This record gives sequence, C-alpha cells and structure tokens, in this order.
Amino acid sequence: MSMRRRTVRAILAALLAAGGLVPLTSAPEAVASTLPTGFQEQVVYGGLTNPTNIEFSPDGRVFIAEKSGLIKVYDSLSDTTPDVFADLRTKVHDQWDRGLLGLALAPGFPTNPWVYVLYSYDALPGGTAPKWNDVCPDANNGNCVVTGRLSRLQASGNQMTGTEQVLITDWCQQFPSHSVGDLRFGADGALYASSGDGASFSATDYGQFGSPANPCGDPPSPAGTALTAPTAEGGALRAQDIRTAADATQLNGTIIRIDPTTGAALPTNPNYASADANARRIVAYGMRNPFRFTTRPGTNELWSGEVGWTTFEEINRVQNPVASTIGNYGWPCIEGPNVQGGYDGANLNLCEPMYGATPSVPNVQPYFSWNHNAKVVAGETCPSGSSSSSGVAFYPNSGPYPAAYQGALFFSDYSRDCIWAMMPASAGGLPSTSNIITFAAGAANPVDLAIGPGNELYYVDLGGTVRRIRYYAGNQPPVASFTTNRTSGGTPLAVTFDASTSSDADPADQGLLTYQWDFTNNGTFDANGVTAGYTYTTPGTYTARLRVTDTLGVTNDKTVTITAGNDAPTAVIDTPAASYTWAVGNTISFTGHASDPQQGTLPASALNWTIILHHCSSPGVCHEHPMQTLNGVAGGTLTAPDHEYPSYLELRMTATDSGGLTSTTTVNLQPRTVDLTFVSNPAGLNLTVGPTTQTAPFTRTVIQGSTNTVSAQTPQLYNNVPHAFGSWSDGGAQTHVITAPATDTTYTASYTSSCKDPYGYVCSAAPRAFVPADGTVLPLTGDDNMSQIPLPFGFKFYGTTYNSAWIDTNGRLSFANQGTSGTTHGAIPSAATPNASVYAYWSDLVVDGSASVRTAVVGSAPNRQFVVEWRNAYQYGYTSRRINAEAILYENGDVVTNYSGIDNTAEAGASATVGIENANGTVGIQFSNNTSALQNGMGVLFKSPGGAADPPPVTGTVTGTVTNQGTGTPVAGATVTLTPGGTTKTTAANGTYTFTGVPAGTYTVTAALGSGGQCGGGGASAPVNVVAGSTTVNLALTQGADAFGYTCADGPRAFIDADTPLTLTGDDGIVQLTTPFPVKLYGTSYTSVWVDTNGKASFVNPGAATADHTTLPTTLAPNATVYPFWSDLVVDGQSSVRTATTGAAPNRAYVIEWRNVFLYGNTSRRLTFEAVFYENGDIAFAYKDLDNAFEQGSNATVGIENAAGTVAYQYANNQPVLVSGNGVLFHPPA
Repeated sequence: MSMRRRTVRAILAALLAAGGLVPLTSAPEAVASTLPTGFQEQVVYGGLTNPTNIEFSPDGRVFIAEKSGLIKVYDSLSDTTPDVFADLRTKVHDQWDRGLLGLALAPGFPTNPWVYVLYSYDALPGGTAPKWNDVCPDANNGNCVVTGRLSRLQASGNQMTGTEQVLITDWCQQFPSHSVGDLRFGADGALYASSGDGASFSATDYGQFGSPANPCGDPPSPAGTALTAPTAEGGALRAQDIRTAADATQLNGTIIRIDPTTGAALPTNPNYASADANARRIVAYGMRNPFRFTTRPGTNELWSGEVGWTTFEEINRVQNPVASTIGNYGWPCIEGPNVQGGYDGANLNLCEPMYGATPSVPNVQPYFSWNHNAKVVAGETCPSGSSSSSGVAFYPNSGPYPAAYQGALFFSDYSRDCIWAMMPASAGGLPSTSNIITFAAGAANPVDLAIGPGNELYYVDLGGTVRRIRYYAGNQPPVASFTTNRTSGGTPLAVTFDASTSSDADPADQGLLTYQWDFTNNGTFDANGVTAGYTYTTPGTYTARLRVTDTLGVTNDKTVTITAGNDAPTAVIDTPAASYTWAVGNTISFTGHASDPQQGTLPASALNWTIILHHCSSPGVCHEHPMQTLNGVAGGTLTAPDHEYPSYLELRMTATDSGGLTSTTTVNLQPRTVDLTFVSNPAGLNLTVGPTTQTAPFTRTVIQGSTNTVSAQTPQLYNNVPHAFGSWSDGGAQTHVITAPATDTTYTASYTSSCKDPYGYVCSAAPRAFVPADGTVLPLTGDDNMSQIPLPFGFKFYGTTYNSAWIDTNGRLSFANQGTSGTTHGAIPSAATPNASVYAYWSDLVVDGSASVRTAVVGSAPNRQFVVEWRNAYQYGYTSRRINAEAILYENGDVVTNYSGIDNTAEAGASATVGIENANGTVGIQFSNNTSALQNGMGVLFKSPGGAADPPPVTGTVTGTVTNQGTGTPVAGATVTLTPGGTTKTTAANGTYTFTGVPAGTYTVTAALGSGGQCGGGGASAPVNVVAGSTTVNLALTQGADAFGYTCADGPRAFIDADTPLTLTGDDGIVQLTTPFPVKLYGTSYTSVWVDTNGKASFVNPGAATADHTTLPTTLAPNATVYPFWSDLVVDGQSSVRTATTGAAPNRAYVIEWRNVFLYGNTSRRLTFEAVFYENGDIAFAYKDLDNAFEQGSNATVGIENAAGTVAYQYANNQPVLVSGNGVLFHPPA
C-alpha cells in the first residue's frame, strides 16, 4: 500500500515548508473525527506502534498486528496492557509500506486455535530471512527485493505455541509498496488473501528496472535481463500473469482462495484443472493493490478497496469467487474506469487487447471509483488532491446503528483521513453509489475497518490507536477534553487545567455540564469547575483525571500523565542543515544529540529516528510515505529515494529520557529539481511521461536523478494523416526510461508520415461527402456472413485486376475468397487472413433488420465509382453503436472510405481497423487500428500509384428559398450553410440561395439569421442527397418567435453556480423535484420537475431519462420539457447535477446545473451547463468548459417544447454552435 499522508500537525507543516527545525516536546491530544448526529468516536486502545490490522475473537479477546511484525492480544476491550502473542520481527521486512499487514482468526477460534498472518518476508525469492534487516540502502531503486509469506500460528492462551507453519511464500516484491494485503475467511470456510503488484509507484514499470535487471525473473527473459516493450510481462504486468500460460504464474495483483490447512487451491476454484499451482489459487486478478477486502454478509461476495496510481481509487466486487470465469480488474492497463495512459503509451502486448470499444480481453469495471482530484461527496470537508483506499467493512443487517446503515459498505481513505458509508438505496439492496454519505471526516490515519463487538465500527489508526464509533439514539454523553500549561517539570510543579474544550451535543446540556478533577487518580475528586490548578510537590508520575457530567448524570472521563520532578529532554539534529538539497541516489548523513536537565547528555540509545518522504499533489498539499526507522543511534546515512516531484524528505528524531519524557525535532530537506521539456516533430502530438499523456510541447519538473518513463504513442494523426514514431532525440526506444540529468533538457520525439506503403499507395484524409449506395440491397444480413458479387468494371488493386469481390458483414471488401468473414480485426499488413482487402470499417459488425449492406454505381465510364455501403450496422454486443461506412472503388484504381452517423469515440474506430492490404499480407496501409480517428464526412483516399489523375467528381447544384415560417414571405440576408465543408451563402432579396459544383453525396443545409444564426432566425435545417443536376431545398425560419410566441436571444451570459448536489448519478438516471415557486412553460404553471442525467428537465413525468435526442417539436415523450443539452450524458464521480435558488420573491431564479458531465463513450468530453427558470417566466441556458464540437452541440438538441409536443423553439439540433461564457434566453409573450 502506498501510505500517503497529509502532514498531521498544521504548524509543523508550515514550519517544514519553510525548511526550519521544529522541536516537539509532547504529542498533541488525539482529535476525534466529525460524525453524523448521534455518533461519537472513542479511543479504545492507545500506545501501539504502527498498528495495521485488528481481529476480534468470540471469547472477547482482541488481536492487533503491528507493522513491525509484533502481534498483540488484549483480554478485553477494557484491557489496557496487551500481551505479545507472537514476535515475527526478524522475518518481517518493515520498511516503507512493507510489513505485517494481514491478520485473521480461524473460524471457531479459539477452539480452532489458528491465527493467520500475511507479511512481507525479508528474503529474496528462494532465500531465508533476514536479508535486509529493515534497512535497504535504497528501497525504491528496484533492488530491494523481498517476497510475501502467508502462515498460520497456533495459539495457546495469549501466546503462540510451536513453530510458524508456512502455507505460501511467493509474491516477489521489487519495490517497497503494493506489498501483501489482507486476509479474510469467507462464509464458505475458504481463506482468501490479497496482494499488490510489487511494482514501482513512480514510473511505468513493465520489468525494465533493477541492477541486476529483472530480479524477479519475470518473463519472457531470465533474471538479469531487462525486459522491453511490447513483449515485457514484468513489473505491474505481474497482475496479468495468469493470462500467460507458457510461464509459471505469480500471485501479484490477485486475490486467492485456498485451503486454510494446506495453502493449496480448493477443488471448487474456477481454475482448479490448471497444472500451475498458483493459477489454481487465483479467483480475481488485474489489481494494483487490493490492500483491504471484506465479504458481504450472507453471501460469498468479496469487496475490495484498491489503491490506485495517480487518478482513481476503486471499490471492486467479486460477485462469485468460484464462477467459471475469473474476473480481470484491468490493472495496469486500466485505472478506474479509464485507460491508464502510461501503460497504454508503452503499447504492451498484454494491454493492447484490453483497449477499444469491444476489447478481446474485457475487464471488470469498478463497482465505484473516486478521482484523486474530486470530492467523494460534493461539498464535504474531506480534502481532495490525493487518495489511498485503506479499508472496507459491511455493516450487518442488525445492530445499534440507524436502520439506514443496515447493509451499508463503510470505506476509508488513509490519505484523506476520511470514512464514508455507501448506503443501500432500499432495504436489503446493494450499496448504492448514488447514496454515499461522509461518515467520519478527519479520521485518524485509518488503515483497517472492522465491525466489532456490539456491531459497532472500529478502525485502526496507523498513528497508534484503535477507535470505536458508537451511536447514541437518545441523550448524547458529554465529551471530556482539557488542556494543561505543562505536563512535566521539577518540583514543586504547578499545573493549571482548563476543560473549556469539553462539549455535549445535546442542546439541553449546553452550559450545564459539571466538571470534577482527580489530580492523582486516587479515586477522590480534588476540585470542581471548568478550570482548576494543582501543585505536585512529590516527584513521581501521576494520572490526572477529568470527569464531565451532563444534566442526566451521564459521564465521560479524560486523563493525562503528569511527571513531577523530571524535565523533558531537548532534541537537536546537528546535520544536515535545513539548507541541504538532494538528488536521487545521494547519500545523506545525519547526526543528532539530546540534553536533559537531570541526566545531562543522553546516550545514543535514547535517540530514535524516523525518515519520512512527503509526497505532494501540489506545493503545500502533501501526504506521507514512512520510509524507515532507526532506533538507538546518534546518526546514520540514507540514500535519497527516487520519487516524483513535488516531494521532500523529513528527518524526525525523538529523544527519550530515563523517566519516559520525550522531545522530538525535525528537519525538512528539499530536492534539487530540473525541468524536462518534451517536444514532438511535428508539433501537437501526444507524448506520455509517467502515468499521464499530454499534447506536446510541455514541461515537467522532476527531481535530479529520478527515473521517468517516456512513451511516444504511435500511430497518431497529424493534419488527418497517420504519422508513425521515428526516433527520440536521446536515442531511446519508443518507450524508455530517462534518468533526469542535472540541467534542464529537451527531448524530441520525431514522427514521419505512415500513410504510404512500399508498393506506392499513398493515403490522405479530407472532408468528403458521404455517397449513399441506393442502387442494390445485398442479401447479406446477420453476423459474420459473406457474399460474392461481380464488379461493374475491372478493378486494379496492387497490380492485379479483379472482376468480383467478397463483401462481408464485418465492414470489409476482399478480392479473393478468404473463406471466413474475418470477425476479429487486427493490425495490417499481416500474413494472416484476410488479405487482398479494403477495410472500410473492419470490426465485429451485425446487420440486423434496421441495417443493410448496399451497392451503387455512380458516374459513367471511364470515371465510374462502385460504392459499397454498410448502413446502420452495429458493433456486436452494442446495438446502440451504429455506423454508416462505405468503400468506393474508382475506375482509375483509387479507393476511398467514408463515414457518417458516428456519435462517439467507440463508433469512431476505437475497435476497428481501416486500411488496404495486398494479396499475401506483406504490404498495406493501416490508416487506423483501435484508434478513434474517424469523423463524419471525413473521407480517406488511398491514391493508387501511377494511376491516372482523379476523374472529375460527379457534382450537382443545391438551390432553394428561405421564408418566414409564420408569413411565408422571403427572408433576405439569411446565412445558409452546407455541411460537411462549411460553405456558406447569403440569401438574396427574394430569399433564394444557390450552391454550385457540389460533389455528389449527403449533406445538411442550415439557414439562420444573426451572429451564430440561432436566435432571431430560429435555425432551420434539412438533409439533402446531392446528385448530378439540381436539387431544391426550401427552408422556413421561425423569424424570432415560435407559434406560442416565445422569442430567443443569445450572447454572453453569466453562469450561476448551483450549490446543492442531487443524488442523481450514473447513466440515464432521473429524479423528481419540487420547484421553489411555480415555473411557467407555454402558459402552464408547474410545481414539480423531473431532472435527468441526459441534460433536460421535464414538467410532466416523461417515464424515463430518454438518451436519444431528436428534433423539436415531436409528440414523442418527453414533452413539457426544456433541453439545455439533450444528449446521452453520464454523471460519474467527477461530476454532479445540482440546484440553487437565488434572489427574493417575486424575482427569484431556480437553477439546475449539470456540472462536468461527460458524453457517453468518451470520459474526456466533459461540459458544464445549466437551465435557469425565472419567476417572471423567462428561461435561460448558460454554458462553460466547451472545448470541442461535441461539447458545443454537434450531437445534442437545445430548445424548449410544450406539453403536447406540437410547439417548440429549437435553438439547435446537432449543430456545434454553443459557446463557453454564452447563453440563450427564451422570453414568453406578454
């Protein structure tokens, strides 16, 4: 687990940022988290050292694992002095995030007397512990290799008896994070264990690190040989190892299911027939770090909290661990719901099949994911900027918590210090991702959640406590709290006590609490009142106790230790100075000392050091990686770690005197940085550095000496022509590692046009009208079917003339019988069939009753064109993903492919191949493969070598008249636009317009008045199929008002942010709301509105959140609706739908805002818009964050409509006319 922590002490963080030395003489009082009404947090155990896991025994005992390898046992919840059950410290590697992390008690414990442990084993693969003794010189350089171990220990009372029984030693861990994880018994009696990938958290790691290289011996090369893309299977790709049957399977990045007695796979496991013992154990894989998991009560389901990289944390559900298909959860190819940019850019063979709209290797999507830069619950006090999923626990179906919590999933984030509850939407249902509440804000370092005795939630605080959250249905007990002016010093020691920070949540108790003080804990109260004082005259250690009592006699106590006759020591770090800066790999020496008023200079044995790396999402917003502890030394050395920037090191030294008093001082050491600039030639292409992809040029600030993985994605489109990677300026491979130099450096990735082949074909993409094939409908339907047809002329292709072709349903035209329809598309050229083909849209397509394959012949010899069109075919498994694709064979040997009806990235080629290929698969042009490079009306020309000049295209004329819809009179000065192409004409005085020389094909003609052409002219449009000759298209404008009388005005408009988020998320969700005042629409007042995720608000129940937008008006539902942006939209964890009411009657405004929603199929196409309803009847739309044509409305309807669906004001339909910062106002008639 990447232990990522914000700085706990605000003042310490501020001083550290300034590079100062900070002495701390005592730890701050533990602060309770902020909880829902009725809940209180209580510290059950304290004084622990880095506790990681808690288990409750049926006999009342409590077992706690500490990261170092100690297991402690308390006899009860009231026990304050634990016994040490087992000491595994010589075997456990406790450095960075490694340690003893998993703990479980056998079912029926203690009758079944076994305690199970999962820990980082301090040994190389095949070796014995201890190898490193918790002190790797540089744990993050890929050389600090250890393994993981799962064992069971037999209990006899409160001690382990006998020897450790090792069940599994595996899990090669090359880097110090993503180590072993959790242990849990299922309802089926099986033992489940989770583990991380053991890979780098700083760079894209596929097995290229280490010296010697590849120390885990990951395939396909032996240990000692660095792995290279695309064939590498090491690093994070260990999480996909079960897919590569040719080599031994590793357990990294998996959840396993085993026999708790032997450690072997159970016979009911899904892969039990495998010859590989590890493959038999695995029931889920493709996980980065499933640090904690749990089971859902009453089921065998596994729910894991997975620590992500730089973008998403996940909650994953393994619905049935013994299902026949083992779930692949995507890592490292997928993070959260998205492709992981760093691993995608490396073009790895194990990842590429997982990409595209219909991947051949699908992954299980997270049940829930949250973005590092977004709030889990809108408006909460929990921070954002970094995350680390650290705990999951189901609340049972009974218990003292309110009924709404029954079946809820609690989950925590160590970096954010927060716990949430994902509540079921209905009793007995699954936790709902749209019903999440912030449960514990400001929790203390949670690293494990558990439901304990009395069905109450407990959590483990890595800082040294175990806490319980208790619910009080009635009177709330008071919370005792106090401060002192000192807790130690010589005698006589005068101490003042102040309990004014005590509190009680009950209004009836406000100001009526009573306070009693027992300064020596002898059972007799010595004073009363909010404040008190006491002088300790006799040396010794005392416990001072405060008791607070409310008006019903309910009490709460708080204690503090007072040491009289002893002063705390003073700790000093001598070296290095705060001005010291470091680069990766530097050896940093440190020394310190401490003096004590009673003892003088303390010996080295009294000094303890903690080394911490602070990792920051931005300067000043940081979390912690505990790196190392050194006890009983006055100094030492450390190797500066390899880590991303911004980050810094903290040296923390604690001195302890003979009386147990401590003093802590720290020094902050900043790194030396360098700027790396990344450039593409030509400019504007995408390059990947580490986990993220950006458009070049861009600059990254990194730490000198750090390792940075860079990838040049290939191919990429430049000016609509594919370009292939050529070289990096530093001579590195397409994907390689850069060690940051000491000076600013520029790295250039050079590309060359790849749209040509050795035979001489050259391709280019340009706007081109789609030519519908309306001549012949082929008898070709269904899935994976093929038909041979004659060609109307001999067609010369790669030097051979063909007179017939085989057309199949999968978007392909072949000149030789391939014997199959070629269901599975792939990269070309390839010797594998099919060959001798034109791949207009090679994918697994289906031609159903709504689709067809058609042909037509256009023009006359010698300039004929043969058109093959796949009309409205859909991608297998996705009936909503429909496209129109065509291949056009020109009599001179040229080939054109063209497209229409593309609505999203999936349809734009994310799972298709486009290109041409010769008969033996040795030569070809791949325009795109699994790349969303296709556009409506953007044709691809494959120009044949040495052929005649292109014949003049078939052209036609489009003409017509623009009139006023209401009066029928001509409209002069209207702008008429022909798309694709964007050609415009202005109507004459008689309202006429004419386009001449228009190439044959399908177009849209749009007429409008005014700037932008939407208001004042109403925006009229119509399709037209251009053929030889003249085609007439007449258009009628609403001339500023619809039939009811609404007028429209567009232009700059201030955006009103809505502050109240709705519980409306996902795809096609809808919710009914009550409006704050009657809203008027087309003469009717409404007090209820149905708001859906698809960008519309209906005032009559539409029955569903219709995703498919249409033109307006239409009598089809929805009606009585406003459409600020009607499209197929999704509200995920980064987005929300919100409302607000502004102003005072009678001038109020009701705002409905869709914030950062995305267009279905492309999470990068996000926009924000709103509808504002004014009390006077006006309706306004406003927009922001519109970055491209899709977000500007090219696939959306905008307008308003009456209840009958007979009258509407359509502002736009499939027109990219919306502008950030602008809006539209609809004004009703007087």
